Amino acid sequence: MENQFLDTLAVLHEALEKIMVVGGWCPYLYAKHLWKKKLPNIPTTLDIDLGVTETGSRFFPQTVYDKLKIEGFAMERIYTEEAEPIEFISRQGNVDLKLEFITSFLTTDDTLNRFLGKQLACNRIEAFEILLENIIALEIEHQGRRFKVPVPDPAAFLFHKGISFVMRGDEYKREKDLFYLYFIFKYHPNQAELLAKLAEFKRYDLYGNFAENLQEYFGDYNQPGFAIIRKFLGDTVDARSVYAEIRKDLKALMALISEKKEA
Repeated sequence: MENQFLDTLAVLHEALEKIMVVGGWCPYLYAKHLWKKKLPNIPTTLDIDLGVTETGSRFFPQTVYDKLKIEGFAMERIYTEEAEPIEFISRQGNVDLKLEFITSFLTTDDTLNRFLGKQLACNRIEAFEILLENIIALEIEHQGRRFKVPVPDPAAFLFHKGISFVMRGDEYKREKDLFYLYFIFKYHPNQAELLAKLAEFKRYDLYGNFAENLQEYFGDYNQPGFAIIRKFLGDTVDARSVYAEIRKDLKALMALISEKKEA
């Protein structure tokens, strides 16, 4: 599945100037290509979420839709009775990876029409501009080729998940997003640097939502966050030990949001 994911990025390498990987593949990319660490419990997903940055009125001779169609990606209608918009699927053997394009409410329609192609579905998500404003590039080698893959800075990824996970209608996806947040904070190799970057996000109006959400899920052992994270870590160890470990892992983060609360 990892090769299939990277094969898809390789097809889109020319468009990666204006596309970034977001969502469930980010923890994998951080661990393997940024932190260069072998880690347990690295989450993956059957969706390839791709964030679209602003291109304005710039003309593109080949849209992303055109490129993926030429490359033979499978197509799926969003609405059964309507031919458009569509989503593309990377299909290899029995594995389907759906490509989902996402952007901010601030991104222009010109970007979606001229760069993506008007036939291609693209969802607008609350606060997505936080990710678009905090991009880093990872250099990846795959099948003898090197290309740069834009991703959100890990601090921005964590911050956005802390804001948006409560907005997810699907319970499993909501819980998985919360685990992504925990994973990034637990395994980031420089926690002091991560905390400093998170503190900078106090400039965003939604920082209060971030702090409130964490408090509601991890404020004490009775809050739901502990049981949710335990699901992803496995339930072979007794709950009390796992909860204590989670609290220890998140101690510095909870202290940071408490500073905001006292201010």
